[in-house]
Amino acid sequence: MSNDLPAWRLKSSLSGIEWPAVPDVRGSLVYSLFRQMESEQWLAPREIAARQSVQLEQVVRHAALTVPWYREHWPPGLLARLGEGGALCADAFAGLPCLSRRDLQAQFAQLQSSAVPSEHGPLSDGSSSGSTGTPVRFRKTYLNQLIWEAQTLRDHAWHQRDLQQTLCIIRRGEADQADNWGMATRMFHTGPAYLCPVTVDVQAQLAWLVERAPGYLLTYPSLALQLASLARQQGVRLPGLREVRTFGEPLDAQVRQACHEAWGVPVNDTYSSEEFGYLAIRCPHSGHYHVQSENVLLEVLDDDDKACAPGVCGRVVVTGLLNFAMPLIRYELGDMAEAGPPCPCGRGLPVLTRILGRSRNMLVTADAKRYWPTFGFRDSAAGVGSGGPRIVQRQVVQTALDQVQIRYVSAGALSPDEESELTAQVARHLPPGVGVSAQRVADIARSANGKFEEFVSAIAAPPDAP
Repeated sequence: MSNDLPAWRLKSSLSGIEWPAVPDVRGSLVYSLFRQMESEQWLAPREIAARQSVQLEQVVRHAALTVPWYREHWPPGLLARLGEGGALCADAFAGLPCLSRRDLQAQFAQLQSSAVPSEHGPLSDGSSSGSTGTPVRFRKTYLNQLIWEAQTLRDHAWHQRDLQQTLCIIRRGEADQADNWGMATRMFHTGPAYLCPVTVDVQAQLAWLVERAPGYLLTYPSLALQLASLARQQGVRLPGLREVRTFGEPLDAQVRQACHEAWGVPVNDTYSSEEFGYLAIRCPHSGHYHVQSENVLLEVLDDDDKACAPGVCGRVVVTGLLNFAMPLIRYELGDMAEAGPPCPCGRGLPVLTRILGRSRNMLVTADAKRYWPTFGFRDSAAGVGSGGPRIVQRQVVQTALDQVQIRYVSAGALSPDEESELTAQVARHLPPGVGVSAQRVADIARSANGKFEEFVSAIAAPPDAP
């Protein structure tokens, strides 16, 4: 157990006062929340669960009283079953129906609270572009933004980041630059931050990184892999780079290895959603993910809606604990994850050992079984670092129950032998009876939110599929 925090320099908001620094009101609130979280993360798991249960009762009671959709769909006697002393009965909560993305999409007005506490601050609207194919809208309060900022500081603190380094960001958005790292770190002295749009050519992105000489790079895992592979091929070093930070897509060992080989740096990841903000942050000691229990109750459920044991993969169902504008209770995020045992680091926060991504990124076979295909593309006669045409992008798409197609972008056409090698490499990671074809394409577009999916199933699951 450790409460060591990085030696960040607080910035004063008062003219003529440098030390001790006096942050502005918003910065003080965020810093206070951050310090509270850093202290209480070391509580025993049962104590964290007990405190979370009290807050869960608060938001469920609020939802039952003020949100039309819940009044219609929840058991009539729910309020009477809420535990005495501010704790929610586990059986009563487990009996609540799950809320789907389609429910949220169709019932935006009915899921809003009619009595948002004024002290939670102004309301704001948000949206998710819907990598599952189901875009949604939602509402949040000012408090939710403060929590997001405090947990951003937690991520920085866990990984002992030097805020005075240069931060480079490659994601969706317009090219931009700022003299600080953003709203979450406004109360500290920081280095500059630069944003490069994800739509820029990867070669130009790498040149941009060389010019900016970042201490930290924040981007999607798939793009980190492309950049690191290209840098290794061309011998491009980023000598000041300390860490690659990723978000938005599942992170696998291939990305970590590529960044280590290209630049000698670690890769750290966060798990978040537009609807809730931070869901889990990667532990700096074990490499697993700690659920952000101050913000959400995260369940990993099996096909019978029972909690998965450690080591078992299931559906991610999330309850926001602090959004009283539009409480999302037992919300099916569309993701799959693996539950984990308590972490040896000593933090009492729950653990996810793996985040597997969207359920639509599962291969479905004719016998109604599902698989998580992982291809582990490495250098080959048709790949990075070879003497032949270099493949710059790959995506595997399931087009039928017994057929997938690997779509690839390359500088030049592959020979029949190279294409056969590529399809054989994919076939080795698929169940028996699934055929593979290949197609060269001009480009593989990212989704509207900038994310990239290595595998996508373009078919509907059989009726008997779990």
